[in-house]
Amino acid sequence: MPLEDGEIIDIDLVNNYRTKYVVFLDLLGFRELVKRSGGDVLERHRLVQALKLVRDTLCENPAIDFRFTYFSDCIVLSAEHSPHALWQVFQSVELLTCNLLQYDIFVRGGLAVGPTHHSEDFVFGSAVTEAYELECTSKAGPLVLLSSEVVEEVERLGPAFKQWLREKKSGKFFVHYLMRYAKYTSEAKVGDIVLTYPAQRIAYFVGQRLRNDEGRVLEKAKWFQDYWNESVAIRGVLPRIDIDSQPTLPADSLTIIKSRLVAPRL
Repeated sequence: MPLEDGEIIDIDLVNNYRTKYVVFLDLLGFRELVKRSGGDVLERHRLVQALKLVRDTLCENPAIDFRFTYFSDCIVLSAEHSPHALWQVFQSVELLTCNLLQYDIFVRGGLAVGPTHHSEDFVFGSAVTEAYELECTSKAGPLVLLSSEVVEEVERLGPAFKQWLREKKSGKFFVHYLMRYAKYTSEAKVGDIVLTYPAQRIAYFVGQRLRNDEGRVLEKAKWFQDYWNESVAIRGVLPRIDIDSQPTLPADSLTIIKSRLVAPRL
């Protein structure tokens, strides 16, 4: 379509459209939390804490053009197209997901790569659309699906990156956000984060879901239960998740990890 008389092209905007990694995330159950918060002070407090958690977990990094935008129950992350940036994207998904699990909030999404514009004013591009479509196809469970292009890039980058991949029975791959828990040992090391208590907290919340939820919400809890038990509990260090695994919420069990405090392990 030709320009109209007097129309001026925003050169900076149209030229700032390049290949980036993009993650689209949906906070599952967030809308119900918003509804309950209307007449319940404690639920409103929990809602505010969850919003603060999103803000405080992630950290923008100009060096790799890492940005994030969130509105209500949706979050968009993006970063430059480089191995270092991809590692930071994986780590950000892991930290945010595991932090939110401690507030009984599941995360579902998609990770794609392609032309994108992400600024304070606008977020658009083919990678944004693809990441959103991946999120829409991952209805079976709280997971972040990877596009085939991202999987191919990860496989070329070698074992250090391939550890972030977890394969579904369908053959599709998702971000292995429980990797930190799956590798956890009872042997204390200087600088390691103690995961015993947050694991108990997660087990409590998912156990409550297994007891009380129904329909698709219950299916998501069962999917996570299988993922946890097959990748984490199988090693015998952290607890299994079942209906009676953690009958009470452990006191002082929150362990929130912020991305700015975790150095990349490349």
